[in-house]
Amino acid sequence: MGSIKVKICGLKRENDVQMCMEMGVDMLGFVTEYPIPVPWNLSRTQALPLLSRVQAPHRSCIVTGGTPEKVIALAASLRPSMVQLHFKETLEDTIIISDALRELNIDVIKTVPPAMEDRFSQFGATDIETIVEKLCKTSVYGLLADSRVPSNASKSGTELDLNFCSQIINLSSKPVIIAGGINARNVCNVVTQTGAGFIDIMTGVESIPGEKDAALLSRLLSAIRNLG
Repeated sequence: MGSIKVKICGLKRENDVQMCMEMGVDMLGFVTEYPIPVPWNLSRTQALPLLSRVQAPHRSCIVTGGTPEKVIALAASLRPSMVQLHFKETLEDTIIISDALRELNIDVIKTVPPAMEDRFSQFGATDIETIVEKLCKTSVYGLLADSRVPSNASKSGTELDLNFCSQIINLSSKPVIIAGGINARNVCNVVTQTGAGFIDIMTGVESIPGEKDAALLSRLLSAIRNLG
């Protein structure tokens, strides 16, 4: 996709996996054993055949959460390219997970939550600069700025705070992925306003939860190409 990388998340069907690869999506995301019920959730048994279909240069990512022991075991079983921590993992949890998975050549993405109370419970701080600095000192691959958090995990079209995203992008020495309500209609504005180089889309290319729409995905990718 040129200079802007694209992750399509919430994949549940083999034909959608194939479609994403054929259209040039960089990373394919699978919500797997997420700790609370969401429409995109897969068991590891369901996720494994989908992950096995992802071929280089495309990368696979499981979106999950929970204790370090659970996340490490899940990743060791499925062997995705990346693991996205998207629940309530603390900084200490993140360090344990990312260090362990680095030994398996699996990268870790850690979400920075938008709500101050969530940031404090996970990082012991609310200040974005402090949190980004702490994460950039760990072995995580990158950070995720997302409007979707456990409390609204099942909702569609969550609204993205562009200032929040821009702040994290400007502060981070590691890649920053932004997510939340991105679609073909607003992607150009989102990228222009934030300077994002990596975007994550789930409901913005769906007809119904878990079913990706080829026309919506095509329009999104065309809009991104036109940015170049």
